[in-house]
This record gives sequence, structure tokens and C-alpha cells, in this order.
Amino acid sequence: TCKVNFPDPNKLHYFQLTVTPDEGYYQGGKFLFETEVPDAYNMVPPKVKCLTRIWHPNITETGEICL
Repeated sequence: TCKVNFPDPNKLHYFQLTVTPDEGYYQGGKFLFETEVPDAYNMVPPKVKCLTRIWHPNITETGEICL
């Protein structure tokens, strides 16, 4: 289950996503991510950061997403 939140409705390029998995290893968890889509999107990727402390091989200790 996902929920999108726009902290500033005038900045649609910045939003927060709350993920609450219904199944799997992270079932019952609640994970908050922030996403910022740059003006040069399509040539520059969005910046995504996990604000919830979590152990995952693709998320650094400070929350940056590594793909």
C-alpha cells in the first residue's frame, strides 16, 4: 500500500511516499521516502531518499538509494 503526500502543493516536483507492505519480509512496516524530480528530468534522474532507518542492500545508512 502506498500513500503520496505533497508537503507544498505548489511544488509538484517534490513529494513524499509512504509505503506499508501487506506481505513479505517488511510486512507491517511503514517506510517514508522523499522524492525530488529535477527540472532537467529525463536527462537527470529523480533524487530519492529513504527517511525511515532500514537495512536494505540498496539503501545507504543515510537513506540514499543506490541502484
